[in-house]
Amino acid sequence: MKVAVTGANGRVGRYMIQELLDHGYEVRAVTMEPWEESPVEQAQADVKDAQQVFQALSGCDAVIHLAAIPSPHGYSESHIFQNNTMGVFHVLHAAGELGMKRAAVASSDCAFGITFSFQETKPVYLPMDELHPVAPDNCYGMSKVVGEQIAEGMAKRYGMTIASLRITHVLEPKDYSSGWLTKIIDNPEAEPWNVWSYLDVRDCVRAFRLSIEKPFSGHEVFCIASSEQRTAIPSKELASRFYPDAELRQPFTGRESFLNCTKAKTMLGFEAQYLISHTASDTKEEQE
Repeated sequence: MKVAVTGANGRVGRYMIQELLDHGYEVRAVTMEPWEESPVEQAQADVKDAQQVFQALSGCDAVIHLAAIPSPHGYSESHIFQNNTMGVFHVLHAAGELGMKRAAVASSDCAFGITFSFQETKPVYLPMDELHPVAPDNCYGMSKVVGEQIAEGMAKRYGMTIASLRITHVLEPKDYSSGWLTKIIDNPEAEPWNVWSYLDVRDCVRAFRLSIEKPFSGHEVFCIASSEQRTAIPSKELASRFYPDAELRQPFTGRESFLNCTKAKTMLGFEAQYLISHTASDTKEEQE
């Protein structure tokens, strides 16, 4: 089975390629610019160009779409929204026209509208799951909600199986000893984005692989995060301090995540393995 990976030379894409190779897949790396160091077959495509995308995906059996501008910063809002939504449309439209039956798309927990919001938005209930209301007021979060709607329509139109993964803040192994993480562990005010959730990149790419392997039909949205939040503060205390009006739908007894990944566990067999609470030696052993 040959899998195309868009955004293959990005932060997650490089790990995605290795994850697929390790599990016996053929891989085509799809990038906007030439990537001389690509460990696999490469094709170039600007995801805003339908013809380029079609050519880049031709001959593949499935696609994992990672290419996107990953925040509402650095470009105009219209450019970010256009790039991200057109990318999902072109990739899934090409996949459907080419007869692919499996696709996975990088959505984001920013779809909930809490992170990057102009007007403060708080959870209605905790932990949040796929049924929690989505109400982003920024171009990035909006692009992710629209991307999920595109996936829903393309699954219906072509009879495809498509997963939209609402991934949260992604950490690489080097980040566990970074000053950034040390700063926020005991200071949740420093960065409350993503309701303090996180996801190790190795868990992230495993979730994407599982999402093109496990049997289900149509389009499904999955929250993908670690089982714990990234501060040292107990989750019940965090909820009380920052989200006192949110309904607590489970008892919080430790540092449980505010994102509910039960659906991913049930349908994909996904559970995060790499946790901040592991010691440095534990993390090193897991990498080996």
